[in-house]
Amino acid sequence: MINAISAALKQIPLIHIVDEDDQVLLNSPDNDWFKILYYFRWEEYCESAALYYDALYHFNCQEALKRNEKARNKAESCDETKENAAQRLLFDRATMDKSAPVIYEDEFESSPVETVNPSSLSPGIGPLRIGGKKPKCFFALFKAFVGATLMGFPAEPEKVHLLLTSNLPFARVCGFVPKNANSQYWYRHVPSLRKLEQFDMIMTQYGIWHQLKWDEVGKNIKEGAIRKENELVGDTTHYHAYSGFGIVKYVDEKGKEHKKSQCKVTKNCHCENWQTCPHPWELADDGAGTIVKSNGKMIWGHKASVLGLPRQGIPLDAVAIADGATFDGQTFFPHVEMLFEHLPELKPWIDTALYDSACDDKALKEKFKDKLGIELKASLNPRRKKDATENLPKGMEKMTPYGTLICKDGYEMDYKGIRYEAGKFIYQAPTNESNDPVCLNCVYKKECCPNSITGRVVNVSFDVLPHINSEDPPMAKRFKAIMTRRPSIERMIKRLKCDLSDDRLTKRSNASFQAYLDKTMIAFHILLRT
Repeated sequence: MINAISAALKQIPLIHIVDEDDQVLLNSPDNDWFKILYYFRWEEYCESAALYYDALYHFNCQEALKRNEKARNKAESCDETKENAAQRLLFDRATMDKSAPVIYEDEFESSPVETVNPSSLSPGIGPLRIGGKKPKCFFALFKAFVGATLMGFPAEPEKVHLLLTSNLPFARVCGFVPKNANSQYWYRHVPSLRKLEQFDMIMTQYGIWHQLKWDEVGKNIKEGAIRKENELVGDTTHYHAYSGFGIVKYVDEKGKEHKKSQCKVTKNCHCENWQTCPHPWELADDGAGTIVKSNGKMIWGHKASVLGLPRQGIPLDAVAIADGATFDGQTFFPHVEMLFEHLPELKPWIDTALYDSACDDKALKEKFKDKLGIELKASLNPRRKKDATENLPKGMEKMTPYGTLICKDGYEMDYKGIRYEAGKFIYQAPTNESNDPVCLNCVYKKECCPNSITGRVVNVSFDVLPHINSEDPPMAKRFKAIMTRRPSIERMIKRLKCDLSDDRLTKRSNASFQAYLDKTMIAFHILLRT
């Protein structure tokens, strides 16, 4: 007779099948994705699994209510026209409404009742529900999306379904088996595309992707995979939108007519006549905008802000911008605030923030210093200032807006320092290959520095370069050495956008875009621990 204690214990499998191709992939040095999925630490994701099963149950209940309401719904007349809706939605955008948040912040749905115990879950073991089919395993679905990203594909349902149905080792290591033509439903069968779309939608709407991203970054900080640094670097990047746009005309406060690109307006319903149905008009692809890259080069897409640690090259967060047309300099401060809100352990680390010329603004630097205690260093932005040719010392040709001094013989003078009591920058003539001053053989030596042996030394007044901060001039070697670490953000963006995903989106809306970024960040930080 089997006693109660032994019956309560889980039965250990008597037969363990080892596939030959699994061993080949495990021994291959180029298949990190397979090793990560094969040795996946599912115990760390039980709480997320419980959140998903609760959300799935709540989602199914809500869908049943919607079907009943739809059957009883009687369409009423809609007072707002499509043209008026386009104008209303235009002025609600972050680039038009100064009070609107720059960073996208979604209000996630939540399950009102938490009924699933995380400790009762494991791969293949789901919650007990009365009636209905056993749901697909969360751990297998999660591994499928993460695995697709680790293989370099975007974690979208279409790509995941293609990999599961065409790559047997991938489906097997995730926890699925192929379905035969006449076999009945089994929770281990490779899910359909619709089931994968539903899983991705629930994970997005209930903020589980978003929470998992912060959990992964926090886990790497706690385990030491992310080491302490005192600098934070940021930048923005664009993704091509999966939508079109039109031109909307509007009149400003002064009565002047303007034009602005905007995606089309639509309704999120299946009513036959949108002119009479009661559902509100909304943007077909909220968040998409015209991103200006340079003169004559514009892209219709979504914009993301990325923050990371420059020395290690590790991205800490990637977040969607509420409006793709937003100026880059407006995104950095609110994104840093959001980062410290979710990861407060990072705040004592950072004392310097690095950005490109979009953040070269005195008011913004003071804001960083006063509110966050961080010194913001940004590449110089001369803002259309021209070369200075007047009030220069003799023998000098021009002073560029970036603080570069050029002599009449075309040599670039070396910046040496500052004389604060006199209010002047100090420059000295460079040396040649023999380490001799170039002034010795210069044709302008007699009129410039006839008696100099060590080369011409020039003092330039602060008034010649009023836009340059004399306390931290960009010509100084220390400033240049610090700013050499700023381009590391480009490599982080390349890893997220090119190595682990794609820069062309296949879904619309900021919510889908944020989930796209979250899934990429999750895969990156799982890979970082290996």
